Amino acid sequence: MKKRGKILRDTSIGPGLLAIGLEQYAFQLEGMWKSDTAPKVNMVVEVEFDEGNAVSAIYPVADTQLAKEQAELAMSAARAKGAEVASGVVARLGVPMLVSLGLLVIGWFFLNAISVRVSSNFNPGLSFWKLLALLNSPSGLLQSFGNTSGSSGIYGLLAIVCLAGPLLPHVWKDKRAHLGGLLPLLFMLLVVGLIYSGISNGISEARGAASQFGGAEAARMMAEMSSGMAREALRAISIGLGAYLSLAASLYLAGRGTIKFLAAKAV
Repeated sequence: MKKRGKILRDTSIGPGLLAIGLEQYAFQLEGMWKSDTAPKVNMVVEVEFDEGNAVSAIYPVADTQLAKEQAELAMSAARAKGAEVASGVVARLGVPMLVSLGLLVIGWFFLNAISVRVSSNFNPGLSFWKLLALLNSPSGLLQSFGNTSGSSGIYGLLAIVCLAGPLLPHVWKDKRAHLGGLLPLLFMLLVVGLIYSGISNGISEARGAASQFGGAEAARMMAEMSSGMAREALRAISIGLGAYLSLAASLYLAGRGTIKFLAAKAV
């Protein structure tokens, strides 16, 4: 049988002394100590007992082993604490709410909302978050379409606020707080409207520039060309999985928030 203990007194001036829990045991260096390293005070040891429950062998525990055990204990405690926190969050928010918010995050930030068919082998995609960067670009939507490395700016801030909207009833105890569930859907509709407006403004600016340099005939030709380009552009754009996933999650959150608001209002 083996137990873990600690050296209380070394063998420099006589028999050593070790403690296992509340019990203390004397030991001799000869015959018991199984290491080339001399015993030291506070050294952690592995103590082996014989059938008569007497100390028969003592092995020092390496510092690396102790560090590994401490790390495992810390990880175990962290996992237990994390599980406790997670269970509390699930109990407070509910699984449907957490799942729908998770799907919304995936749809907005990680999946493509649209993809553009440039050629048969090249179909670049843009997530909803990257579309916000296009809207925030000072050069305009059409001019900055090929560059999505910019900041989402105020639109990104609004996205984060709207993403937290369904959680509003948990911090604001008012029946109107349930309407926060509508924010993700309303924000998506706003972004769609802004994108449409940006494309329309870009085409209008091109027509205006043509009329200044070439008169009415040039404006007419530019209008026809712009209409054709717009139709081709729309054909090249396809809706991605991120848009469908985000729409489904936002519709659920909006419906849930509306139902809870009406129920609270009826009370």
